[in-house]
Amino acid sequence: MTQTLNQQLNLPTGHTLEQVRAITSAAGLTKVRYQQMYQGVKVYGASVVAQTNSFGNMQLSSGQVMTQLEQDLPSMQTRLSPDDAMSKFATSETRENENAELFIYMDDNNQARLVYRLSYFDAGDHPSRPFAIMDANTGEIIDQWEGLAHAEVGTGPGGNAKTGQYEYGTDFGYLDVTQSGNTCTMSNANVKTVNLNGGTSGSTAYSYTCPRNTVKSINGAYSPLNDAHYFGNVVFDMYNDWYNTAPLTFQLTMRVHYSSNYENAFWNGSSMTFGDGQNTFYPLVSLDVSAHEVSHGFTEQNSNLRYSNQSGGINEAFSDMAGEAAEYFMNGSNDWLVGAQIFKGNGSLRYFEDPTQDGRSIGHADDYTSGMDVHYSSGVFNRAFYLLANTNGWGVQKAFEVMVRANQLYWSIDTTFDEGACGVKKASDDAGYNSADVIAAFNTVGVNASCGSTPDPDPVGGELQDGVAVSNLSGASSSETNYYIDVPASASSVSVTISGGSGDADLYVRAGAAPTTSNYDCRPYRWGNNETCNISTSGDTRVYIMLRGYSSFSGVTLKADY
Repeated sequence: MTQTLNQQLNLPTGHTLEQVRAITSAAGLTKVRYQQMYQGVKVYGASVVAQTNSFGNMQLSSGQVMTQLEQDLPSMQTRLSPDDAMSKFATSETRENENAELFIYMDDNNQARLVYRLSYFDAGDHPSRPFAIMDANTGEIIDQWEGLAHAEVGTGPGGNAKTGQYEYGTDFGYLDVTQSGNTCTMSNANVKTVNLNGGTSGSTAYSYTCPRNTVKSINGAYSPLNDAHYFGNVVFDMYNDWYNTAPLTFQLTMRVHYSSNYENAFWNGSSMTFGDGQNTFYPLVSLDVSAHEVSHGFTEQNSNLRYSNQSGGINEAFSDMAGEAAEYFMNGSNDWLVGAQIFKGNGSLRYFEDPTQDGRSIGHADDYTSGMDVHYSSGVFNRAFYLLANTNGWGVQKAFEVMVRANQLYWSIDTTFDEGACGVKKASDDAGYNSADVIAAFNTVGVNASCGSTPDPDPVGGELQDGVAVSNLSGASSSETNYYIDVPASASSVSVTISGGSGDADLYVRAGAAPTTSNYDCRPYRWGNNETCNISTSGDTRVYIMLRGYSSFSGVTLKADY
């Protein structure tokens, strides 16, 4: 199979393709992802996806390969060993999880170089996971970034002062522990939970006298150990039951009670670690935060999105999405908030419906700036996910499915917003879903999911003309249909009205940017479908209009006059 692909790509001697994974779509087609190798060394960021049918015929689907590497690399020998490279890079003497992997890397001058991708974990009061790309011959640091990704017999309490106390074995299922005599150990085939008890290292599963664990109440929470162990199993089951994959290639390790008053959680390359919080947070072991950290591991073992730039925003957003999916998997509903249950104040860490509500995140690609914190740039994909999940015929499970498949097949190390959205569209095509909905959701946040072609400026609704009514509009409950009208400088205002039909449609209008349910210039708050918004304008102004279903509606007429 790979030989045929080599011929299709016209790869010269020394170039090979190594299978990474294979996924069969709903249509019965198998998609296979291959990593490009040269002389047995991985080519950084170079992979292709091929499609096979039931007859075994194959065709290239997407991806990229690097050619003419032999011109830049007459020798594959390195002057620095992996240990030499790590010694030059690492500054901590207490490091763990060291990794030095040899790659072929195309630098900014399009020159192929032998490099080590280096990383390690540094525990302590301010844990860190530095990454670097180092020239394997000269020791030059080509690039570097911070990669620490933060944010059935057992019984016992869980929850915190905000959620209220609940009981495992009564309010929720039993804790899945291993019992030996009177000793219960928080370890099973899928999840192991470790009590760091204020320390920063440790890997031994926590044990207690069966069946009830009450260790330990801290900072307003009743037993973070119980919560972490239970939620870790929920996350495993979600990936396994919904998407037929394990979240990680090894047992999930949930490390609880990290350090003292530590207000964060992180994935360090081998385990999920949770602090006990202090003033801002309760212990950080809510279901969505647990799923978030596990899913950083999923991303690292699949697309390996770099934790910086636009790829970092996608990385962070995927983990946020996983939190909502886990909530829906366990409860049948989700709150569209990140970390609300462990946030001591009102509100939450981040918001899906309107990411800008936290005062720092962005909800549109036009607001992205180079070097932006990945937690803030994540708002672009978070809002697209929210819009897709709330599109008629989708829902949280399907919307996260296409994200999971894109992560497994189509995203790679330096994927951009447009490339990432294209991958989601391809995953939707593979599953037989309506990809126009994917394009529409991403178009709303300024991202082109059409894989290189120019999308309709608004494929869901469209442009309105002065005084021209659009009739017989309909939508489901919570559906959002977007329109706009360009108001010339010669006009000073625009009047937008909806009327007629049945059900209850809500009108949202905003000048200069798309409205959300929490950010708009006009929202009449009336029952039924007879609503009007009058908006003042200055100069040439694009006025955006959203028609949202408070309940399902049909037969509605929309008109704008200036």
